[in-house]
Amino acid sequence: MLKTLIVYAHLLAACVAIGILLIQDLALAKSKGARLSETAIRELTKSADIMFMALVVLWISGLALVLVGYIDNPQQYLFNEKLWAKFTVVSVLTLNGIALHYFSFPRMISSRGLLGQPAIEQILMALTGAISTVSWLFACYLGIARNWNYTVDYSFVMFIYSGLLICAFIVAGEVLRGMRKGYSDPRVLNERIPMGASRKFD
Repeated sequence: MLKTLIVYAHLLAACVAIGILLIQDLALAKSKGARLSETAIRELTKSADIMFMALVVLWISGLALVLVGYIDNPQQYLFNEKLWAKFTVVSVLTLNGIALHYFSFPRMISSRGLLGQPAIEQILMALTGAISTVSWLFACYLGIARNWNYTVDYSFVMFIYSGLLICAFIVAGEVLRGMRKGYSDPRVLNERIPMGASRKFD
């Protein structure tokens, strides 16, 4: 009964996080890198807080499941290499979440938006977003990939994960490139238009 409740909490936290993640990814894509509205900023901030709580629940429930699994099968449980691969992915996800919180989010919600940032910062923001999406989705997959228990090597799982990250980086780069093509920096436009230009129409 206890294990069932822990699994339920674990899955519920994962579902909430994935749902919010995909909704916010779609909303940010629709913004096309421009400055976010006050409503969008509030929604993004609220979503970040919920995902943080979901991550905390995932860590607590995940460690509890490991403890229960070890008690049930102390001879073999920790030799499941998929388990350690999942911990690696969740650790990457957690560290990337810190980068999102302290680096990407402040720039995303600034008055300049994504495309108003220097090129290198745009790339880093896109990469942290790609890492977040892939890591959350892959961690959830590992949670249900029972056929990988005791059958796959750690290196195999991490090879798959690395390949998915590379694909996500390519997609993020192409999306960023597409956003740049249709973007006009308001500051540049203001510099190009003489301050007295409107006097011609007086």
